[in-house]
Amino acid sequence: MTALSKLTFVSEVEAEHDRAPHVRKRFVEGVEVQLQALQAEVEGKPFKLMRERREKDEATGETNKFEKAVRFATWWTKGPKGYSVEPRYGSKKIQLSDAGSVIKTGPKLDDVKAVLELLIVAAKAGELDKPLLATSERKRKEEEAPAKPETPRTGAQARTGRGH
Repeated sequence: MTALSKLTFVSEVEAEHDRAPHVRKRFVEGVEVQLQALQAEVEGKPFKLMRERREKDEATGETNKFEKAVRFATWWTKGPKGYSVEPRYGSKKIQLSDAGSVIKTGPKLDDVKAVLELLIVAAKAGELDKPLLATSERKRKEEEAPAKPETPRTGAQARTGRGH
């Protein structure tokens, strides 16, 4: 009996692809960045979100790493009756309830912090998996989208809106 005869061979492997842990992790990372921005606002300090970027030097061919400030928007806004928080996954709003995507909080920034910490707890417990997965789905472009009509004289695409 050979060593290979003890193994079981199949023609294809069935892989399980569960996106929930990845989506959950990215959402929690986003909430943690919001908490850092909130802490900076409480302390009265400016907050810049820095990300590591890479750039190839044309002369030497080396790849250099550097920190760069990236665009950042807070999830909370101040209204006449207090603060509200609108959780997001990337740039998309997350519909956590049938009533809407905005969460009302109290009149203090500590109330916003409590809501953000509660979102982390709920995400880690898996309570937000369904809305997070629905929001994180990429919508594919329609393969047979209707072509825009061409103008008779120039052959360019005709404008369909009122843009100037």
